[in-house]
Amino acid sequence: MSDSNRYTPDPAQMALWPDASGNDINGLNETEFRRPNHVYWGNPDVITFGEVQKWFYTKNNTPELEAGRIARRKVEQIPLAPIASTPVEKSAQDWTDAIKAEATRLGAEDVGVAVMDPDWVYEGWDVPFTSILVMAIAMDYDEMTAAPEPSAGVEVVRQYTRGMDLSKQLASWLRDQGHDAQPEHGPFADGMTMTPPAIAAGLGELGKHGSIINCKLGSCFRLAGVLTNLPLIPDAPDVFGAEDFCATCQVCSKNCPPDAIMLEKQIVRGHRKFYVDFDKCLPFFNEHAGCAICITVCPFSRPGIGDNLIAKLARRASA
Repeated sequence: MSDSNRYTPDPAQMALWPDASGNDINGLNETEFRRPNHVYWGNPDVITFGEVQKWFYTKNNTPELEAGRIARRKVEQIPLAPIASTPVEKSAQDWTDAIKAEATRLGAEDVGVAVMDPDWVYEGWDVPFTSILVMAIAMDYDEMTAAPEPSAGVEVVRQYTRGMDLSKQLASWLRDQGHDAQPEHGPFADGMTMTPPAIAAGLGELGKHGSIINCKLGSCFRLAGVLTNLPLIPDAPDVFGAEDFCATCQVCSKNCPPDAIMLEKQIVRGHRKFYVDFDKCLPFFNEHAGCAICITVCPFSRPGIGDNLIAKLARRASA
């Protein structure tokens, strides 16, 4: 992107910017591992970027977005079922098959299971469960091609709400059978970050744009999950070549108005991974209803194209 076309943040938003870097909170260039800290989509009265998060809602307040948020708040108010006094007993395999089938019946487009890892839990939080089922909640590609227009943000809110509804229904389904279960859903995932368990559960590979690339959905989906102590059979990560493809593809980085997508992997809290510059990304994200350009232009997200890419990558790997 030429300097003459480069995005300039709204001064009203930047006036609220804290005396801190989101990249530092995320652990960019830290060579030692530590658990993550909330940087965004947390309690705005607690997190460092809370005032900036509040500004997001004052900036993005079209009637359609507000209607979506009202619908989301209604789902938030739905209580979970009480835990039945007599637990149903099944083998680990039978429980795994049953919970995946129920998630699919409820509408999840992809489902995977991972063993809970405390490294995924935010510093200062406790998630007292041993397993997590992660669901991919597809977004409508045609709707998302409008990004960064507000209509794409409406679709994001709609699918986050659907993911919340599915996760609450699935958690209640397990509780009806006598087993504790808690829903976990975006964008306000309370105690943990959702991307690492989704990768561990086989939902895809981390792309250069910082989102997961799923072999069926590309990056055009959101995440929701259910935490449980049931013994479940974990899935293996799904490595189909997306990460290698991203190493040379520059579609998302060239289409990023704030030039936030780093071309090379970075060290983040002791791990080398693709990373998006938070301090560059967030202002544009906030001013454009969550943006979503990068996940929409990703070649894997285009219906039909992703399948062909994956087939080509498989042929290349076997050559």
